[in-house]
Amino acid sequence: MTTTILDEYILPVLTRYIDRYRWSWNIAMRLINMYYGTEYTEKQLKNLLQLQTKS
Repeated sequence: MTTTILDEYILPVLTRYIDRYRWSWNIAMRLINMYYGTEYTEKQLKNLLQLQTKS
């Protein structure tokens, strides 16, 4: 998966959904895909969040 500008918008939202709200990955994935018109899988979002926390 390549990093795009869209990831910059998704990362703060994903972090908030998973870390602050403690929502499941399935709910977070569905909301992000509906709002941003993407087709991320749970695995892709988990990898995206892992890459952010390692940086």
